Amino acid sequence: MVMKHVEAAGTFSTQAAVRSYESGPDGLMKPETVLHWLQEIAEAHASALGFGYDFVMSRGLAWVEVRLDMAIGRRPAWKEVVELRTCTAQASPLQARRNLEVRDAEGNGIIAASCLWAVIDIRRRRPVPLNKYISQFPETPCGEMVAPVRMDIEGLQPEIREWTAERRDMDFNRHINNAAYLVWALESLPEAWQEEHALTGIHLHFRKESHAGEQMKSLLFRQGNLTCHHIMQGDELRAEAVLEWG
Repeated sequence: MVMKHVEAAGTFSTQAAVRSYESGPDGLMKPETVLHWLQEIAEAHASALGFGYDFVMSRGLAWVEVRLDMAIGRRPAWKEVVELRTCTAQASPLQARRNLEVRDAEGNGIIAASCLWAVIDIRRRRPVPLNKYISQFPETPCGEMVAPVRMDIEGLQPEIREWTAERRDMDFNRHINNAAYLVWALESLPEAWQEEHALTGIHLHFRKESHAGEQMKSLLFRQGNLTCHHIMQGDELRAEAVLEWG
């Protein structure tokens, strides 16, 4: 991925080609790839605006993703070149919103996402007010593009899967990367389900960080074209995913 420019309107854009290792057996981009792309373009844009990784780390802070809501029209194919466009704005005293749109070569929107980020004090593991360190966000309109989806699991019996979090899923923050939670959710579904359904929506709510070596557990609930995944460590909910299927 090569970062290109920051437009005058405050929207940051780049082009990306789907690589072979980012593609699945169906020849399409793996769902978790767009989460990696989002992390990369978010950092590039934030750094261009003056409050990226280096800025917050030098002050003992870190950006953390709180939730992600994504709508998928289609996933691009291997070698396909797409445009990624992102904007950001302050959503509340403690959270910033970031939107991402993926467009194909004809300019058609094929994926849209809205996510919320917070800045935390690394030592205290607590969020800090954004205006304490960031004087101003862009004035670009950046309203919610994709609304959260919730699923009522009352009365449903979960399907349980257990595994050990691995070092390969860690990132430079020394905890499990957010994209791993989506992979874990997808891995809990039978292969036949994924072959018969197309993923059309991803809704992730991150609760608490996880680390390599921890014993993890997934509680899977199914209802119609929705699946709900509680990613647990013991009795503690680490993340919740609601996936939409077509």
